[in-house]
Amino acid sequence: MVTKSSVELESRRQALTELLSVDGTLRIEELAERFGVSTMTIRRDLQALEDHGVVRRVRGGAVSGAEPFEARELRAGAAKEVIARKLVGLVPAGGVGICMDASTTIAVLAGALPHSENLSVVTDGIETFLTLHRDTRVHAYLTGGQKDPNAGSLVGPVATSTLRQFSFARAFLSAAAIDARFGTSEFSAEETEVKKLMAQLSDHVVMAVNSAKFETGSAARCLNWDQIDLMVTELDVTDPRLDPYRDLVELL
Repeated sequence: MVTKSSVELESRRQALTELLSVDGTLRIEELAERFGVSTMTIRRDLQALEDHGVVRRVRGGAVSGAEPFEARELRAGAAKEVIARKLVGLVPAGGVGICMDASTTIAVLAGALPHSENLSVVTDGIETFLTLHRDTRVHAYLTGGQKDPNAGSLVGPVATSTLRQFSFARAFLSAAAIDARFGTSEFSAEETEVKKLMAQLSDHVVMAVNSAKFETGSAARCLNWDQIDLMVTELDVTDPRLDPYRDLVELL
């Protein structure tokens, strides 16, 4: 049951992520006064956002939760492995092109690709490209571009210009956060630009996210539900945690 208090809580936490994108830092005392709540309430909000990787708590407040690839790679490893096993069956047999974003979830897939002949893969992720480059069966392309300090992906006009030279049978994407009302969101507007373009250039869009990201928000909104064809999680499709998404997207 959705209550007034739960709506206010979710609205406040979404506002906190948006403030972070503007100010770069959140201060507990200032936030408590701004929202008219106690400092303990703000601390609980920041703890919840930290649990979802949206922020990192520091003395007196919080900063962006974006972490280096190596740190993110260690989080939710079991869930990512389950997701990757589901994704493997969605990789085309070959003779076509696909794109992969720079997320750690999709990086696990890159290391587990099935045998494919003449499969081209374009990615904006340096670590993902290095994994793909070691697979002689794959034609791997790195977009180039400027490294996004928040997400660790390659962004900017060079990245988008490279992507526009391709068309893709399928896009394999993840997200910093996902919400049944708004879709996906990312740590930066630059990251959303690349992912939106990947989706636009693809015949079929797969969104792979672990359930810890459900009903969370990040600074920049990215894909709407009508831009996503399939959502893949570590959960069984009958899991009630997927109920808010059943009418929005196909689930696996």
